[in-house]
Amino acid sequence: AVVSTQSTGEQVTEYAAPSYIDDDDLGLTEGEMQMLEQENNEMYDELTALSSEVGVIEGTVMEISRLQEIFTEKVLSQSEQISEVHRTAVETTENTRSGNEELREAIKNSAGFRVWLLFFFVMASSCLLFLDWYS
Repeated sequence: AVVSTQSTGEQVTEYAAPSYIDDDDLGLTEGEMQMLEQENNEMYDELTALSSEVGVIEGTVMEISRLQEIFTEKVLSQSEQISEVHRTAVETTENTRSGNEELREAIKNSAGFRVWLLFFFVMASSCLLFLDWYS
């Protein structure tokens, strides 16, 4: 390992790559070499399987992301529609309230009109009776 100091004052440890090691230098028997080769193959197969699983998971995540975008668009669209329904409901409530006030006013005016009409008929009848009696 080589330790050097950078211009910022930090110490950096650099490791040199090992030189090529020959199989004979390891001191392994033929059986140990076969066992290591078999373990390497098993690890390679396992990592390959994991890699394919990661690919499947990545595809699934991409599909979920696409569906999430569609869901978000639909929610926003429904939000606008719900706002429109709410606005219409508020307007309808105001119109109903205004209509009820108009009906009350019409009933009140109608009652006054009836009283005047009744008064007119009573007076007209009284006049007719008086004129009939007088002649």
